[in-house]
Amino acid sequence: MKLLRIAEWLNRTLRVAAFDDVSNNGVQIARRGDEVRTVAFAVDASVRAVAAAAKAGAQLLVVHHGISWGGGIRRLDGGVYEVVRAAMAADLALYACHLPLDAHRTLGNNAQLARLLGLKGVRPAFSYHGNVIGLVGTCARARRVAIGARTWDIPRGTIGVCSGGAGEFAEEARRLGCGLYLTGEASWGDVIAAENCGMRMICAGHYETEVFGVRAVAKALARALKLETRDLTEELR
Repeated sequence: MKLLRIAEWLNRTLRVAAFDDVSNNGVQIARRGDEVRTVAFAVDASVRAVAAAAKAGAQLLVVHHGISWGGGIRRLDGGVYEVVRAAMAADLALYACHLPLDAHRTLGNNAQLARLLGLKGVRPAFSYHGNVIGLVGTCARARRVAIGARTWDIPRGTIGVCSGGAGEFAEEARRLGCGLYLTGEASWGDVIAAENCGMRMICAGHYETEVFGVRAVAKALARALKLETRDLTEELR
């Protein structure tokens, strides 16, 4: 299948054009050939991820965190150079999708986390750069949930969820009536702010909270486009 067709499906499915993102979402590295037989999926565009995708026989690597942000790549050096060099050596294309993958209402990181937590009555919450990317929902009964290598106690009640490094929303979660706010990681200032306003916050890991959307999109793409996919998230943990 043509790389362009796969990219168009991802752009449309994840509503990439609807987001004002800090990431330059879409195809960030092209390849010499335009035919793709296998698509690999990872959280980060790293040299390890490129190597794993190439070893898996992929021609395209889809990631949450790409290599082009804001004003784009201004200098091809350091870590960015190493990723580009590895991808070009393997003739591997790279597609990145940041905020749209957090925010998608069924495939997104936060929607998948809400499903894991058993939340009902889910509604959008937490705006980042004008994009609403998280959500709030209700847990009907207390439960224990595994995220990554740890297990967390989730209470009954209203819970806010925003994957990645979103500790800044803990105070907003408190204002929205949440008894618990779950994110990936938080700055020390955000930890203290949550403590000061009485908001219990779980920081379950930046990586650990952002594997869910990647995995969901891999499955959806395989079903929709009948392509072989490789989930690298466990291998690269």
